[in-house]
Amino acid sequence: MKKYIQSIAFLMMSALLVLGFTSCGDDEGYSLDKYWRSIATINKIADNTYDFTLDSGEKLWVAAPVGLNLAPKNKRAIINYTILSDAQNGYDHYVKLNGFSEVLTKDIIYIAPDSKIKQDSIGHSPVKVYSVWEGGGYLNISFGFNVGGVESHMINLVSAEPNLSKDEAVVKLEFRHNQKKDPEYYPSKSYVSFNLSPYKVEGREEVTIELAWKDFNGETKTYNIQYKYNDSSDVEVKTYEELDTNLNIY
Repeated sequence: MKKYIQSIAFLMMSALLVLGFTSCGDDEGYSLDKYWRSIATINKIADNTYDFTLDSGEKLWVAAPVGLNLAPKNKRAIINYTILSDAQNGYDHYVKLNGFSEVLTKDIIYIAPDSKIKQDSIGHSPVKVYSVWEGGGYLNISFGFNVGGVESHMINLVSAEPNLSKDEAVVKLEFRHNQKKDPEYYPSKSYVSFNLSPYKVEGREEVTIELAWKDFNGETKTYNIQYKYNDSSDVEVKTYEELDTNLNIY
């Protein structure tokens, strides 16, 4: 079940992200020279046919290019798109998809604290966390570490509790990194989304997530974020550049 992040994938993602995620133009009328870049959830409609849901809840239908062949391995992506129309046929916008880059998407895993073998295999390598936010039912993390391009790294989000009861107010999660034997030649930055659906508990409307990770100075850092179920009413369609600026924590 473990999904390994190939170093080359990180390098390609970093090259894309360093360009910045910005929107062009305003919302008054749509033109082919305007574009947006946003994170979105990928929804499969049929073989090679997908639509996208933004974290605001808005649904996008890819009207162009026609016959675009997508075969994503992940549920989340960074999309570059041009808006072609307002709401129609159940979608908030028809769009032209200009670019598509998958975001690593994983489930949270449970490891018993006394399971030394699993604890060691999941890794204790340091990681830099730039920003954390909940959106679209996922915990999204902007992070970085040093790579050498020799061996793949592994990223996971670990829970010490197998289940969440309606009486628990805080979910404690560890963001873990296994560098393996990859040398540290240069920094790499990327994004990952973790599915939060296991923490939707009947009888609750929200839960506090306490995220912990080991920074490069050896210190354990923590950050709390509120996960409100099914609440996208105040979510704006923000770019990654805005998220990294507004939610920068360390």
